[in-house]
Amino acid sequence: MRITRRTAGRLAALAAGVAAAASVAGIVSASAFAGTSAGAGTSTQAAGLTGTAGAACQASHLGLRLVGTDTGVGTTALTVSIANHGPAACALTGYPSLSLARSNGAPVAASFSHGSGGWFAGQKVTSVRLARSGRASFFITYRDFNPTTGHLGPSVSALRVTLPGVAGQFTVPAQFAPYGPISVSPIRAGARQE
Repeated sequence: MRITRRTAGRLAALAAGVAAAASVAGIVSASAFAGTSAGAGTSTQAAGLTGTAGAACQASHLGLRLVGTDTGVGTTALTVSIANHGPAACALTGYPSLSLARSNGAPVAASFSHGSGGWFAGQKVTSVRLARSGRASFFITYRDFNPTTGHLGPSVSALRVTLPGVAGQFTVPAQFAPYGPISVSPIRAGARQE
């Protein structure tokens, strides 16, 4: 069989296309494997961007603030947003570590746990990618008062937050008076209020 220049060009283009498809399949396969390996969870994209999760976030590139509260039947949810002000995307995975403080900076004793059921239905630990200027969030829930006596919990002026994999601590001004244990959500994409 005689191969013309045109046929040779077509075969070269076909071979290049097959090689490109194999390369993409390998990348997708590697990404899927990385996202589902033991304990890795799934990948969630904040701000609707695609791509890999990115490097760990740097404290100096992040800003945290209270974005809202919602109260229902004696329980309040307080939502904190996390904004990426850095030059590139970064990733957060897991639960924040929290402590409480009074207006004078003195610590307030509190018990924290990972939330389950109710407000936390469907919440899973995922790798959340914060694009440049992207946002993520987490929320806490707490009782507003002692159901037996009606008394409020201790007065709190700030949440102290340590994010997973990020060195340093953030202080988020927040006025509330939680009674009893406080439940915490994992970090999730977006900054919607509960």
